Amino acid sequence: MFGGPEIVQEFLRPRPDDIEERLADVIAALPGLGPSSRVLDVGSGTGCLIPHLQARGVQDILAVDVSAAMVQQLQVLYPAPSSCGNDPGVRTWQGDFLQVPAYMGPVTAICMNAVFGNFVDLHEALLKAALILQPGGHLVISHVMGREWHAQLHRERPAMVPNALPDKAQLQQLIADLPLELVQYTDEPDLYIAVLQVPPGYRFSAAPVVLEGTVVTGFGRGSRQLGVPTANMDPVPLQQQLQQLPRGVYFGWAQLEAPGDWPAADSAVHKMVMNVGRRPTVNTGDEAPTIEVHVMHKYSHEEFYGANIRVVVAGFVRPEIRFSGLPQLLARIKTDTGIAKSQLDEPAAAALRVHSSFKQ
Repeated sequence: MFGGPEIVQEFLRPRPDDIEERLADVIAALPGLGPSSRVLDVGSGTGCLIPHLQARGVQDILAVDVSAAMVQQLQVLYPAPSSCGNDPGVRTWQGDFLQVPAYMGPVTAICMNAVFGNFVDLHEALLKAALILQPGGHLVISHVMGREWHAQLHRERPAMVPNALPDKAQLQQLIADLPLELVQYTDEPDLYIAVLQVPPGYRFSAAPVVLEGTVVTGFGRGSRQLGVPTANMDPVPLQQQLQQLPRGVYFGWAQLEAPGDWPAADSAVHKMVMNVGRRPTVNTGDEAPTIEVHVMHKYSHEEFYGANIRVVVAGFVRPEIRFSGLPQLLARIKTDTGIAKSQLDEPAAAALRVHSSFKQ
């Protein structure tokens, strides 16, 4: 549909000056680009954004397209810098953006020019972008013919373009449960630009959120056997606080009120990663939402049901996701834990270790 020889040749034709100026405006909307940036260009075609990225000093560009013909042409226009894959330059990956491997991230910025409406599920595309962007990274969604022009294309060719570009309110709704903030929105007759950001430190507006409760039994899914033992908190008394926490994965600090004869370290404040929700990958029925806290500390006793635990939530990593199986879930848990460890070393999050709710 997008990659026949005729389409490739069409993409190679010189573009009018006003189109090039608008493409430059799209890249200008991304803050902080430079030689150290890593940019992923989604639906890159034959690379109309690449010269504008390079003009901003970007040297490391991954161009992604579903069309083999487009990718082949890109490789002609921008030969790979080396065979080892470590030198900066323009690299290509053929396939669906939703299937881009996690090891290709994190990236500084993602560009989706004239491609966002081609995704069947816009929320899924935004989630993928949020997962592959580094904290503080930006996503730009753009179209240099404008939203109304694109809406007409959507009406005429819904199989090719299943979605119209969202207006500002629709976009805000799409990202309501994602770690993304809308930082710029331009909707002009001949230019559409929306810039979203993964907040630095994965901060979210309600943070810090304090939870306190009793450790209760879970649903017996074997989290300890999987290497991620959790302290489950009863969500019923915490409904007011949970209104500030959409279902998903968070990080912060936790303190267990351990019995007096346990080592002092068991009562200290430790890093934690927390899941709030229904655990869709392992949920076997209509189970109630849970609060599962994985404290990054090896306690001297495996069981502490009935003990009191305090949690201070500092950041929001991602919403709940249904994974295809336990290996995929475990791989993501390891990623989430790694993110939590590193982000809790950042000054703003680290300062919450001495939050007033903890017993020092």
